[in-house]
Amino acid sequence: MTRTLSTSSPRPQHLLTRILDEPELVSIVQSLEAPVLSKLIDHIGLEDAGELVALATTEQLEKIFDEDLWRSERPGKDETFDAERFALWLQVMMEAGVEFAARKLAELDEDLVTLAICKHVLVIDIDALAERMSDSRRSADEDLTDKALESCLYEEFGEYQIIAKDHHSWDAIIAVLVELDRNHHDFLTRMLERCCYISTEYIEDNGGLYDVLTSEEMLESDVAAEREERREQEGYVAPSSAASFLNLARITPLEELRTSETVDPITRSYFRSFERAAGDGSKKGTQALSQGAPAQRVQSEKVVRFLQELREAEVLEEPGQQPLLAAGERQEARAEPLLKLAVVALRDRNPDVHVERLRELSYLANVLLSGCGFGGRGFRPLEAADAAMAVCNLGLERLLNGEPATSEATVEQAEELLERQGLVKLFQVGWSILHHDVLLFTARSLQEMLTRMAAGLREPRRAKELAWTAATLRADINAGKPWQSRGRLDGLGSTLDRATILALKALLSEYPLLPRAIVGGSKGTERRDARFISTAKHVQAVREFVQELGAG
Repeated sequence: MTRTLSTSSPRPQHLLTRILDEPELVSIVQSLEAPVLSKLIDHIGLEDAGELVALATTEQLEKIFDEDLWRSERPGKDETFDAERFALWLQVMMEAGVEFAARKLAELDEDLVTLAICKHVLVIDIDALAERMSDSRRSADEDLTDKALESCLYEEFGEYQIIAKDHHSWDAIIAVLVELDRNHHDFLTRMLERCCYISTEYIEDNGGLYDVLTSEEMLESDVAAEREERREQEGYVAPSSAASFLNLARITPLEELRTSETVDPITRSYFRSFERAAGDGSKKGTQALSQGAPAQRVQSEKVVRFLQELREAEVLEEPGQQPLLAAGERQEARAEPLLKLAVVALRDRNPDVHVERLRELSYLANVLLSGCGFGGRGFRPLEAADAAMAVCNLGLERLLNGEPATSEATVEQAEELLERQGLVKLFQVGWSILHHDVLLFTARSLQEMLTRMAAGLREPRRAKELAWTAATLRADINAGKPWQSRGRLDGLGSTLDRATILALKALLSEYPLLPRAIVGGSKGTERRDARFISTAKHVQAVREFVQELGAG
């Protein structure tokens, strides 16, 4: 009898119990791709997934940490290391024994472990501290620092004194440091030496003003740069790079984007790293094939079955092709965007270029995921793919039809253009249109409308509020970021009706959306991508809507 994990999406704890009953759990877990294992751990809950974490390989943990230990406040802002999350991971790892936790730390990247430890403790040279405390010329500030240090938890390791920055993770950190001292002494010595240097600067500079990075910040910057390089080779786009790419497309004149024959440096760097990683992966794959292992093929079949069970348990999504990959016949009706039809047709015409365009779409979707807000939040993966397609379709129409449009292009014309022109350029042209013809047009029209309304009001307080909103909107427009005023629109409730405010908030998003007031239909029946502005007709409808609003 074939046993499955679930037929009705079990609770995480029940799912974990069934997984742990898997006879070949160790080999299956260690064969999983890191993102899959990460989703499984996240579904169960890290605090309850100690048994799975104990089975993970160091390589899996490194890749999971690249994703899980870094947080960004908002799309486009660089991610920073989450020390509290690392402490939780350490505590979960110690459920498998302090020996296991120490061994894994010693196998992980030394910079990463040093950064994590520095976030939680100070490391002081005992001799230097004693000399400092005996100095009769010490300042009052130094006396206060010493008294504060005396009240902290501390432990001594050889020539170093380890002092807690906070008490929450102290027991776990000291326990693992003791084990590192016992079985990985050289690793611990190197790490404590680096932590001591960083802590010395921390104590000397804490509370003062300085213009250079502290050593801890420099270490975090180095670790973040190495992480970004690894993730870039796997297809990710760093938030700062994504934000720069999008901003470059906003500020570059449309005609320059349309006629340019060069690739921007951000995209060029991304694909250079991607191609280098692909070459390295090809070499590794060739080596693996040359070694030929039937047992690996058998194991892969078990992993496939295991993954299917996880899908049935709704841990993973069912494998589905993105809209761009649909194999459907050439459609006579133009229900689908012109770009999507052209890409489908291109698959038969030139498969190599078709694959290249899919790779470009993946890059552009990742740009939106990392660098752009979406209705006050970040994009989800499928949303980002649909949104990237919509922007590219805008660019395709402009390159084919010009402005104003003289005729409606055919699928064949779009296919021919797509064969010689990459999606990145189409996206840049479309993004410029979306920013200038939709977002800025809406913002300027609203600013003018609020200014007129404020001038016509007899109530001083309300007139002042509208004038202030108009002024802040004008400032955001001048800064090139009108979406920053989006949250202030709720304050216009006494001036505009709720439906109008929602429509304006959709249009004033960093990625403008087609308001429901224009697209029509109920939320439950409209297509997933129906609210993405993807055609010149959509842009015209938006402008007419905004003009009517201003006239009213």
